[in-house]
Amino acid sequence: MKKHNSTAATQLTKKRSGKHTTDTTSSPGVPTDCIAIIVGHTDRVCECSFSNDRRLLATASMDNTVRLWDVDSHQCIATLKNHTSWVYGCKFSPDGTLVASASRDDTVRLWDVKSHRCIATLNGHTDVARGCAFSSDGAVLASASHDETVRLWNTKTFMNVVILQGHSNCVTGCDILRDGILASTSWDKTVRLWDMGTQQCITVLNGHTDRCNKCCFTADGTLLASTSGDKTVRLWDMRTRQSIATLKDTRSYTEQCSFSSDGALIAAACTDECVARVWDVKTLRYISALYHDEWVNACSFSSNGMVATGDDNGSVHLWQ
Repeated sequence: MKKHNSTAATQLTKKRSGKHTTDTTSSPGVPTDCIAIIVGHTDRVCECSFSNDRRLLATASMDNTVRLWDVDSHQCIATLKNHTSWVYGCKFSPDGTLVASASRDDTVRLWDVKSHRCIATLNGHTDVARGCAFSSDGAVLASASHDETVRLWNTKTFMNVVILQGHSNCVTGCDILRDGILASTSWDKTVRLWDMGTQQCITVLNGHTDRCNKCCFTADGTLLASTSGDKTVRLWDMRTRQSIATLKDTRSYTEQCSFSSDGALIAAACTDECVARVWDVKTLRYISALYHDEWVNACSFSSNGMVATGDDNGSVHLWQ
């Protein structure tokens, strides 16, 4: 584990963000300082996920593993090794007892956080499993796949209970609202909204001009964000199901995105710019740049406003 000089990190952030630099020193809660760089993965970090109590961080990597980290000590407490190919996605269950992982080996796995054991291998996808998300009660796990489907799994019986079909290309990400609405992103350039009860697609969100990569809801469910190869982040109003903003302050395609717990900020990994960018959701202003020396693919807010970012070199940066 490497410590990072937070003053130097702030100076680097302001210097490298160039003409888009916005002084965030007077804006409480905006992440600007790198407080630690934690290392252990030997290949690209594809996704980061905090537990709801913000004590643990899970990271998925192309080194075929998921790592669990103690956020306060910055120490790796477990390396989950059963996948046989790259791990693209990882999510904690709402109660923090389980971690789900999605892999290029076409499987989704469930891990017991306390024992670090794999308790189930969910087979059914016929191509790469790219992302996953738990329902708010933890009873259902959704998985997105290059086989153009989203599968819903019962987390008690480990059975596949639903297959959602409608996308015409690889499905790369998903997230679930408390009221049973699921969003999925696809390389068919669309975001789809599904009613998990009726198992029907209820809306197709069009607007992106290149493949869609990831999506996330605000905690209150009023907004959805989606990232894309068109080098934007789009914000969608869930009441009208219309695009209300297109964030264009990046010159790179965007990957994992995450809202702060109060929905005031949105962060997104902007890969080949080697940065995660942060915007103010109300004003739509770009307000902070979190730089790495390598491509940034992963980005996640914790419940207390910390941000984790992961890069091509396998390192994870923590920001406050």
